[in-house]
Amino acid sequence: MKDTKQNIRYLGFESIEDGARKFDFAITGAGRESTRVSLVIPALMFTGVDKITFQESAKICYEKLRVLLNREKIEAPLRIRLTGDDIAQFRHVPRGRQRFPKA
Repeated sequence: MKDTKQNIRYLGFESIEDGARKFDFAITGAGRESTRVSLVIPALMFTGVDKITFQESAKICYEKLRVLLNREKIEAPLRIRLTGDDIAQFRHVPRGRQRFPKA
């Protein structure tokens, strides 16, 4: 278990190559400098039948980063590219909405 509590702060996003989005976060903790981490969601994830919305993408990135911090120490600068599996794992699906269309 980690001895010091770490905080994750969302800094913002920007559109990058080919319509992908980069989400920046700062990780802080007592007695250490802030670590900047960027997570990238490919443009493809924002299209199609099961597309994610721009509004939910920061939350998905936050959840991915939170899980990574619980498993390992993160060193900066770091850039993580999310996959379809990450989206499926960390996406919150509201009640009444199907995650995948019926076959």
